[in-house]
Amino acid sequence: MFRKKCVNYAKRQQGFLIPVALVIVVGLSALALAISNLSSQSGSSSFREGITMQAFYAAESGVQYGMHRLLFPAATRAAANTACTALNGDSINFTATGLNNCSADFTCTATTNADDTISFYTVQSNAQCGSGELMAQRSIQATAYIE
Repeated sequence: MFRKKCVNYAKRQQGFLIPVALVIVVGLSALALAISNLSSQSGSSSFREGITMQAFYAAESGVQYGMHRLLFPAATRAAANTACTALNGDSINFTATGLNNCSADFTCTATTNADDTISFYTVQSNAQCGSGELMAQRSIQATAYIE
């Protein structure tokens, strides 16, 4: 009688590992697919972060270039006012390594104090890098004055 129970129990257990193995294989496949998705999203995210940094440095370079054009040839407030007007709407396309495929547009505003003894100049650089879906834009503003 004991032997008969043992054989019955063994017969009921036949083929039990096939569903378990199937569940394990399906679970591991789903895990591999999820890891693959995360990996591809991470690569795209780091690429976008790189383009964003390029746009930031292009805007920073642009505002430095704009300030140079505004202040260094100008020895007087009148010359700086003329340079500010000429800088409005101007743009630059960068060709340096790391900033290629980037451009910057400039705006310049000039104001004076109440006594008209000091001129304040604000140069804004709006930079853009990349194109289409992989494009980033950054703006930086700098202010200077001449007495």
